[in-house]
Amino acid sequence: MHEVALAAADGRPVVGRVEGVTVIGTGCDLPGRVLDNDDVEVAADDWDRTRAGGSLEDWSVERLGVRRRHRLPADEGTATMATRASRRALADAGIDPAEVDLIVLSTFTSDHRLPQSVSIVQADLGTPAKCIQLEAACAGFLDGLAVAAAVLSATGGRHAVVVHSEAMSAVMDPRRFLLSAIFGDGAGAVVLRHEPDQPGGLGTWCTATSAHEGRSQWLRAGGGTSSPVTAERLADGGHWMEIEHKQIFPFAVERMAGAIEAVAVHAGMGLAEIDHVVAHQTGRNIAQGVAERTGIPLERFVTTLEHTGNTSGATIPIALDHARRAGLLAAGDRLVLPTVGAGMAWGAAALVWADLPAAGAPPNADHTDADHTTAPATTDAVAAVPAAVEPVAPHPRPEAPVR
Repeated sequence: MHEVALAAADGRPVVGRVEGVTVIGTGCDLPGRVLDNDDVEVAADDWDRTRAGGSLEDWSVERLGVRRRHRLPADEGTATMATRASRRALADAGIDPAEVDLIVLSTFTSDHRLPQSVSIVQADLGTPAKCIQLEAACAGFLDGLAVAAAVLSATGGRHAVVVHSEAMSAVMDPRRFLLSAIFGDGAGAVVLRHEPDQPGGLGTWCTATSAHEGRSQWLRAGGGTSSPVTAERLADGGHWMEIEHKQIFPFAVERMAGAIEAVAVHAGMGLAEIDHVVAHQTGRNIAQGVAERTGIPLERFVTTLEHTGNTSGATIPIALDHARRAGLLAAGDRLVLPTVGAGMAWGAAALVWADLPAAGAPPNADHTDADHTTAPATTDAVAAVPAAVEPVAPHPRPEAPVR
């Protein structure tokens, strides 16, 4: 069932194949509170229009491709979004929660240490399904697909919900513009059906982690056993997420492009045969770089980045849902889902889209009005942050990096 090659210590991908597992429904959730770039600029204390030579709106649209993003209200959390996205995916699939055998939720912003958010989702859906929660960021949805396919295959289960939900606003300092401009809150889900003799569906996948040479420290956030949230850490801002953005761009382009090429080779298809690339959305400059590296036209990249921002591992299932409801996906279309994220984790999955009934309009349609393709970006967008407005920490950094 799974043909897996042993990964080398330098982070080369583990490549495998899944058979008889098909996506039969999609759903997403975007909170109703919307922040545009002017809202982010007003809240930030490290953006200076004079030094930057313009507004945050101009910079964010040109460099990131983001105009607005969504934020959770104070009375909702990661499980709230995950439940709504899962309900919508189940409704799209025509599956009752009682028929679900497995829920796999990936997130690094769980509502609590205990109970896990996935347990809250199970209770809210009213399903007896086995629940697994993965603590993972941008590569979490891809990992969730692999885990769900393996568990369904091993147990003979029939239906699984794979959902990624992320409350990015919980780990970002609103006084610093960079992360507030990049990231948004949201959740995306798919329903999988396991039919061993069914052709198509999920096929080749690859996954890897490259933590060497300090890469594991490129994205950091406190709150774990080695960096507990104490009064001192709250005072110095060490609990907020930080990102080494300059190192991430070339790594993300190289590894996402490499993952696309790897799954295409193992799936026996040429890059020209890929109909849609539903990539993790970090910024329009990275999508441009991956398109140039692979030679896949940028018009084949499906994205909602302009109105969602980077929602961590939820970007892929959110884009899948919007593409499905916009009628962009046809039976037999070949999709590749590449990702890269904290760890640094990276990989891709290839799938053949099933013959599904037409879906309704995307949820939250009053604030999405998305163009599902990325507009071309210039290669000079590689320098993600202008030197004149490098983020300045409002508090001293911790003496040691957060682990």
